[in-house]
Amino acid sequence: MTEESEGGYRKPPKSSRFKPGQSGNKRGRPKGSRNLKTDLNKLMTKRIAVREDGEVRHVTGQEAMLLSLFEKAVRGDFKASTQLFAMLMKLEIQDPAPSAPAVVTENDRAIGADFLRRHSHLKKEED
Repeated sequence: MTEESEGGYRKPPKSSRFKPGQSGNKRGRPKGSRNLKTDLNKLMTKRIAVREDGEVRHVTGQEAMLLSLFEKAVRGDFKASTQLFAMLMKLEIQDPAPSAPAVVTENDRAIGADFLRRHSHLKKEED
């Protein structure tokens, strides 16, 4: 064998290697083929009919699954309750609730005014 055509472990002979611009998969991935994520997203957003309180209404697949899980939890299914609480906790961590605005009382205003009165001479000395 010559040095050019010599092969070895993980080194195929030069004559059998892919040429520049040539692929090992001539047909490649077909255009328009979908993956699991797109299929799952399509299923979850698809609207389906659900009977609730004797009336039919249309909801997304995702909402229907959550309603089913909620009904199981209400009926006492411990696993369903655990799953719902886990989802709630995960969402709570990602999107914390806004804190309530602080209420300022008359006592707070009096304390603030007293502080400013006692420290107003410091501001005059700095000027």
